[in-house]
Amino acid sequence: MSDMYEHQYLVFNVNDGPKVINESLNTYGAEGWALSTMITINNGEYIVAWIVKGASIEAPDPKKTEATKIAELWSGAEEDTGGKK
Repeated sequence: MSDMYEHQYLVFNVNDGPKVINESLNTYGAEGWALSTMITINNGEYIVAWIVKGASIEAPDPKKTEATKIAELWSGAEEDTGGKK
């Protein structure tokens, strides 16, 4: 299994107030995003927030794949041969 991260940024106008920022961050937080960093830009007029969400990626298991393939070949399920042997 491998850990991967998805990153996104949000831009807020400071004049909108903290309620808008909190509501937006809480909405993203409910979807699994976490606040990573916040900075101000344009002489403090805007706040840029970086958010991150983790995702696990399962790498293929060659041994399990081979075992599944062999099990399917030897499962005992007979093919329809149309009455021919």
